[in-house]
Amino acid sequence: MKTSFKVSSLLALFILLVFFFSQPAKAQQQYQFGFLSYSKVLQALPEYTTAQAALQTLKKKYEEEATYNEEKFKKMFADYLQGQKNFPEQIMLKRQKELQVAMEQGISFRSDAQRLLNNAERELIQPLEAKLDSVLFLIGKENGLLFIGNSDNHNFPFIHNESGLDITEVVLARLNGNVIPINTAGTNKNNSSTEPRTEENPVTQPSNKDVEKNKVADILKTN
Repeated sequence: MKTSFKVSSLLALFILLVFFFSQPAKAQQQYQFGFLSYSKVLQALPEYTTAQAALQTLKKKYEEEATYNEEKFKKMFADYLQGQKNFPEQIMLKRQKELQVAMEQGISFRSDAQRLLNNAERELIQPLEAKLDSVLFLIGKENGLLFIGNSDNHNFPFIHNESGLDITEVVLARLNGNVIPINTAGTNKNNSSTEPRTEENPVTQPSNKDVEKNKVADILKTN
C-alpha cells in the first residue's frame, strides 16, 4: 500500500514537472506587471512645460492683484491712524467699517485666487494624464500585464524584478513614437528590490530546467 502511494506521488510529481518544462520559455519569463514614476513621465511631456508656463502667468496676475489690495488696505489704515484723533464719531465708525471690509475682501481674494489656480491646474493637467493613461493602457494590453503601478512617493518599497518591470523608459519612448517590447526592455536593468544583488554569471551555471530534470531522473532510477 505504501509502495503504491509512493509510486503515485512520484508519478504526479513527474507529470507536474513535465507540464512545467513543456511551457514556452517566453511564458515562464513573462513579466506580470509594470511600474513607473508617473510624475517623471508626466513632467517629460512638452505639453506639461506649456501648462506650467500658463499657470505661472496666471499666478503672477493674481499675485499682483492681491498685492494691490494689500497696499490699498495699508494706505487706508495709515490714513485712519493719522486722522482718528480729529474724526467725529460717525466718520471714525465709517472708516473702521471700510477697513474691516477691505481686510475681509483681501483675505477672500487670496482664497479665491488659490482655488481658481487649483482649478486651472486641474483643467490643464487632466488632458495630459488622459493621454498618458491611454498609452499605459496600450502597453499593458499589448504585453499582457496584470496592472501598471505608480512608484512615486515610495508606494512600493519592494518590487521583485523577475515579476515586475520598471517601464518608465518604455513609456517615454512610446510617447516619442518608439515601441519597445516589455520583455527586452528590462534586460540590462538593475535589480528593483531594495536589497543589493550581484549580477549572475550566465556562462557556466546550469539552468533550473536541467537541474530539475536530473532530479526526476535520479528519483525514477531509484524506484
